[in-house]
Amino acid sequence: MIGVARESLVRVGLGAAALALIVSGVAAQPDSPLVTAAPAVREVSLTGFTRPRAELPLAAERAGRVATVAYDIGETIGQDGIFARLDATLLELELAEVAIRREQLQARITHNRREVERYTELARRNNASASRLDTLRQTLRDTRYERRLLENRRQVLQERLQRTRIPAPVGWRITGRDLEPGQWVQAGEPVGAAADFTALIVPFALTPEHYGVLTAAGPDGIRLYLPDLKREVAAAIYRTNPGFDPVTRKIALDLAIRDPVEPRRGGLRARLGLRVPERSGAVLLPAGAVERSYEEFWVTRENGERLRVVLLGNAQGPEGKHLRIAAPGLAPGQRFRLPDGD
Repeated sequence: MIGVARESLVRVGLGAAALALIVSGVAAQPDSPLVTAAPAVREVSLTGFTRPRAELPLAAERAGRVATVAYDIGETIGQDGIFARLDATLLELELAEVAIRREQLQARITHNRREVERYTELARRNNASASRLDTLRQTLRDTRYERRLLENRRQVLQERLQRTRIPAPVGWRITGRDLEPGQWVQAGEPVGAAADFTALIVPFALTPEHYGVLTAAGPDGIRLYLPDLKREVAAAIYRTNPGFDPVTRKIALDLAIRDPVEPRRGGLRARLGLRVPERSGAVLLPAGAVERSYEEFWVTRENGERLRVVLLGNAQGPEGKHLRIAAPGLAPGQRFRLPDGD
């Protein structure tokens, strides 16, 4: 009887050892693949309209009658940079008179200088009085002063002539024209407008949250979609208004389109898409990481803990279908298992 009992104990011991080996073998198997929860985002689309980088009203600096208008609406200012000219006939005649008077003075100065030189030599030989030499020198000085005054008058007339031209920046395009040849305009009266379309600007008003998402994209991560042209273009932050609007509580900024766009004009629609994290705290997980049991959904943490979650919807990620889920204690960055090695 003692021998039979010992044999039974040996068999039980061998069975327990085999079971321990099996259990230890299961525990030694590698863990299931892990996935990391990403923050769920919502797509926000904002629409703006293109406009020129800068606009400039064109005005006459002095009153006068319009002689010529060089450009019409939509045309580009050439290298001369002159939009229109006022009649400058009287100024040109005055300049011609000044030129004649200047020639006369120059001849008198040449003659008086020679007389001074001649009487200086005579006075050195005691053949001329000193008073006569002083008079000639004074006459020469007065003539030179008169020439300087005439030169100043010539510069004033040239400046007035220059201001009969209504300038516009080279390369800008005319967006307004309110004058015709023969029309009388007053000094300071707006007669047109020009705009710089070499760079297209799109203004937006963003909440602080949206502004943070935009700036986090970096200089190469901002894209705009132009529905009118059916194309996507690169953009960059051109300027940000440091002021604050207490009514809208938004940040005003301008985006500059970096890619060439044709036609370059204002009024093109531009859509800005932002991926904003959801305030609900929902996360994205691959569909394979979410288990379904009847009408309930579960996920398995890295440590094996099962967590019941609420399914909020579907999303298409870069690696396929994802699910939007939420639960107390669920946060982005946490790691979960893929059941059955999926």
